[in-house]
Amino acid sequence: MTQELRLILEGDLNLTKLGCISTVHNPKDLNHLERRQQQRGISNPMIKVALMYGDRQFSHGALTFTITDRKLKHTPYRRFVDALRGLRVVCLDGPPNAKVMTAYWHQKTKRRVHR
Repeated sequence: MTQELRLILEGDLNLTKLGCISTVHNPKDLNHLERRQQQRGISNPMIKVALMYGDRQFSHGALTFTITDRKLKHTPYRRFVDALRGLRVVCLDGPPNAKVMTAYWHQKTKRRVHR
């Protein structure tokens, strides 16, 4: 799935709007994002899709992007909606040049299926 996402991303015109994506490093935990991605099965292409098409909200001083069925419905990623539903990316700054703090699966959204 990651390879297919990567191929679709290469042809996505919205990718240019993302700019450079960087990781926010906490001095006490330098590789927090990378470790959490590995533990939770979240790839960099998934994070890019969330930043481009996720539902944008402010929460506790951070900016979050959550993938829902409705947001992916009319995109090239609609066939991955079951795999991407509920992915939430937490950023200090949003696109362009997003500064990503962490990513996780929002369980309430993951269980909510809208067809």
